[in-house]
Amino acid sequence: MSYNPNIPQGGPTGAQPNVNMSFTQMLQRSHQEQTHQEAPVEAPDLPPQAIGYRGVYNATPPPQQLPPNALGGGRTPSAQPILPIDLPPQAFLTSSMLLDMVDKKVDVLLRDEKEYIGILRSYDQFANLVLTECSERIAARNPAASTDSPAPKWLVCDVKLPGLMTIRGENVTICATVDLDREDEPKGVQFAPEEQVRELASAQRAEKKTLDSRKAKAFKAAGIEAGFGMAA
Repeated sequence: MSYNPNIPQGGPTGAQPNVNMSFTQMLQRSHQEQTHQEAPVEAPDLPPQAIGYRGVYNATPPPQQLPPNALGGGRTPSAQPILPIDLPPQAFLTSSMLLDMVDKKVDVLLRDEKEYIGILRSYDQFANLVLTECSERIAARNPAASTDSPAPKWLVCDVKLPGLMTIRGENVTICATVDLDREDEPKGVQFAPEEQVRELASAQRAEKKTLDSRKAKAFKAAGIEAGFGMAA
């Protein structure tokens, strides 16, 4: 068999005759052809996939097909609601609402009317709080306050608590951030010595306990069960 130089011997399709291609050039051309063939085609009508969540929050639920004789089977299916694309997974956790309060000064009011002010360092799924640099705020009604007097309604004092403060979540009624620009002069409140505030608060609690006891006895005599804290 004679060799004809005018006939191409091997090589990729479309190669020029009598052209000696190196292995690197052949590999690059093969890679380009494979990339061009495997390029995905995106449908223009589909919504973009959510970044970082793999399309979980913008996926449309499958339509429900009802038989014609079923109740509501003849109705036109309405559009299913779609969750926002940029809705984070933390939005489904109730305790995640405290995420923005971490490392900020907060005011916590408990069910027994005790009040603590400190920096929120941590919390868990049960809204148990961990505070540092915590102080207990003791408040009492100001005897000098009246409708005609401009005196503040409350007398308060802050008692510094050492160490770490852990608060059980089920005892919390209010947890709010403190306005650092207004915390030195709160509205309707006057800072007073600790002994004075403690004495007034103790006397007012005793007065309230006596009044609740009288109310509880009156309710019991009328056949009505006493409310919370009204021990007969």
